Amino acid sequence: MSIARVFIKNFRLFKEIDLDLNKENLLILGPNGSGKTSVLEAINLLISRKSIKTRDLKECINDDSEGFSLGLEIINKQEVLTIKAAKQANKRITIKTEAGNTTVKKENLPIVQFIQAKDLRMIEGEAELRRDFFNKTMFHVEHSSEIDYKNYKKALSQRNISLKRKVSEGELRVWNEAIIDTGNILAEKQKSFFKGIFKKSLEEKRKKVETEDMFLNQINVVFKKGWPDHISLKRALVESTEKDRALGYTSVGPHRLDLKYFINNKLAKSFLSRGQQKLLIILNFFKLNDILVTKNKSGIVYLIDDITSELDQQNLTMVLEQATELKAQLLITAIRGKSLSNMTPFLDKFRQLNL
Repeated sequence: MSIARVFIKNFRLFKEIDLDLNKENLLILGPNGSGKTSVLEAINLLISRKSIKTRDLKECINDDSEGFSLGLEIINKQEVLTIKAAKQANKRITIKTEAGNTTVKKENLPIVQFIQAKDLRMIEGEAELRRDFFNKTMFHVEHSSEIDYKNYKKALSQRNISLKRKVSEGELRVWNEAIIDTGNILAEKQKSFFKGIFKKSLEEKRKKVETEDMFLNQINVVFKKGWPDHISLKRALVESTEKDRALGYTSVGPHRLDLKYFINNKLAKSFLSRGQQKLLIILNFFKLNDILVTKNKSGIVYLIDDITSELDQQNLTMVLEQATELKAQLLITAIRGKSLSNMTPFLDKFRQLNL
């Protein structure tokens, strides 16, 4: 599947814009504040049903309007899928996805891989960024793991409520058992996905990337399951009970999973420049593309915001070279300038939109 057309009305800065992509890659150029990211946000909202910036979609409505409307045409072989969204200030958003007169389920739409500014802190930032990236990727590949995750989160929510209510040990034990039952299932899926697919894919991608930056060959990713390796989840919950009661939430479990990036046994964030970190993060997304393609027949769309920032000419060339080899559609944004002046061989593969 590929996006053929995007329609945006009264969304963020835009009064109305109609983009004909014709299933091609798109490069959006413009200064800061011109609405480049808003185009990507609208596409992501239509496919994933979520805004990247806000939970209150009223904030997305143009100041001079009472609501916004969005549209997307996706080509699947000879079939045209349409996604339409409408949001009025005091009403819930409505999103309809159809192929002819048939409703299309969300899981039959392309996968959106959105690489945005916050992801650039994945190496040096909070664990939640790495955890979110890992879990979402796992959900795309191992669909049943998302159900396991939701089951665990329900039990986790109940235990956290119990901790805040300061319930008895007996009542807390009930939710401990629910955490153990659902948590061990989820933790096993996470560990298996990391060893069997995630880490292996990174190593294979490194071998394919030709670069003078040898740091890529020295990166080692370590999986932290969310509680000490030498004890069971049951024992970890018991030992953390006093701490958890004081905190009012559960401090151990697969929801605390983390990935640590090392170079020569030292944390990578202490050695890598911002540009090197961005290169590593983007390759983290790209590395799983082949797996996603085989697991999902609906295609993949990469939304990459401000691709030129932090990257020198050599690393930008490498990223664009890797990107254009993917079996995916690319929609990227950049500030117009010198960083793209020598990129003609790659830019010829993109339609360009100047804002």
